[in-house]
Amino acid sequence: MRLSILPFLLHSLVFTNISAPVYGGRYGIDTEGMSLEEILEAGDETLSSNDPLEAINIYKKGIEQINPEEDSLLTALSLYTNAGTAYSSTGDERQAVAMYANAIRLYSKEIEEIVDESTQKYATDIVAQAAFFLGMTHEALENYRKAADSYAYAAQLDEYHWAALANLGALLQDHLKVPAEALQVYNKAYDILTQTDVEPTDPPEQPKLVLSQLQYRIGLAITYSENQKCVMQNDPDTVVPCSEMAASAFNYALELDPTNESAKHMLASVTADATMRRASNTYVTQLFEDYAENFEHSLVDELGYKGFKILRSAFDTAFGGKDKVPMFDLVIDAGCGTGLVGEQFRDVSKTLVGVDLSPSIIEEAVKKRPELYDEADVGDVTEVFRARKPISMIIAGDSYIYFGDLVPLFESMRDGLMDGGIAAFTLENASDEFEETLAETNPDWRWQLQPSGRFAHNKNYVEKIGKQVGLEVLYYEEMRGFRKEGANDVNGHIFIMKKTSSQEL
Repeated sequence: MRLSILPFLLHSLVFTNISAPVYGGRYGIDTEGMSLEEILEAGDETLSSNDPLEAINIYKKGIEQINPEEDSLLTALSLYTNAGTAYSSTGDERQAVAMYANAIRLYSKEIEEIVDESTQKYATDIVAQAAFFLGMTHEALENYRKAADSYAYAAQLDEYHWAALANLGALLQDHLKVPAEALQVYNKAYDILTQTDVEPTDPPEQPKLVLSQLQYRIGLAITYSENQKCVMQNDPDTVVPCSEMAASAFNYALELDPTNESAKHMLASVTADATMRRASNTYVTQLFEDYAENFEHSLVDELGYKGFKILRSAFDTAFGGKDKVPMFDLVIDAGCGTGLVGEQFRDVSKTLVGVDLSPSIIEEAVKKRPELYDEADVGDVTEVFRARKPISMIIAGDSYIYFGDLVPLFESMRDGLMDGGIAAFTLENASDEFEETLAETNPDWRWQLQPSGRFAHNKNYVEKIGKQVGLEVLYYEEMRGFRKEGANDVNGHIFIMKKTSSQEL
């Protein structure tokens, strides 16, 4: 799952130690006769005054005049870098990439000719920031390998650039799927921020919050694979359960920031906290707010998710074929995400309403599929079900996995559905190996919070709670390998349930 929680530093101007006059006017600045340093200063002031388009024009005039043999390297590097920042602020990320890359190329070509140590240091600092910004821009363009290379170069030029390391770690873990490398990088970033004898580049205003996120990230990297083994750094010959090390990281994350809901949730996961009955709304919202833009790409393309298609296929089977499925007056897509499930059921929905806890996910759904939903609302599904009754059908693909105890959820479905209304949803099951262990140690298990942070459910438990609240199972299908978690297949269930009439309850 994608959790790039560590906030990127905002693009900012790179200022050199050059003193130049300040220009008060922002529009139509005439650069004729101005030195390169004066053009840079004019562009910087214009950009600081929130006029990036005019700043770009000024920077371009300066860039056209650059003569590496005569002009200050610091000024030239700053022109390219700040032009990149101006382009980025207008949304022109590709031009931003070109400007940052120009700064790096010029630095690589000219730096060996610089003999003054102070100038060398300033030039290196400027280009380290250019490389960092280049990484951010490549990431926005989903060029993840190039982004990782840029962050690594920034950290190579500036060994105390903790933000470059933190962002590199997130990329290595979330997109390049090398958690062991990510773990090393997170630890370096953490050390920079906690060592008393070093001064971090651009230290965070609230270091405890950032350190909490780093510890949380460290815990995630440790739990990424069920098969990996862990050792203590000061005792590499002793193997310890990775869950213990992860629990320690999540615990420390909470000590640093008691409001870190993600760490709280994952701590419960690795310690198999039986009191954990559902993921908090805060956790789920944070998870998908940080994940929204890349949610569908990550889920479908990277994790091979196909549960939304399997759900519709099973639904058709339950009704005896696609041509026998009736129309439903009001359909609620619970935990709708970007509309993958809703799209499968649009043809049988007179009115289709998407509901999700994450405002960013709802925005992404509307952007990706503007004609899909008749309404798209932010809210807790358990509240929405009751508020929108009578509902003809509830659909939920891969969204009930954040509930452990299903009683409150099923009661809210029952209350919202009309008599004879349908609930079609998926749940996760434990892995084959873990299910065998549970069968031996706790055969009556109901739900289990997994290292992924998602709940697995026992089929018998789901059927029992359905019967208890008045939801009859019309159809059940086992899902095998409907998505990946790391290198492992994830198994699950499909349930098609029907609300029994009030007279039958």
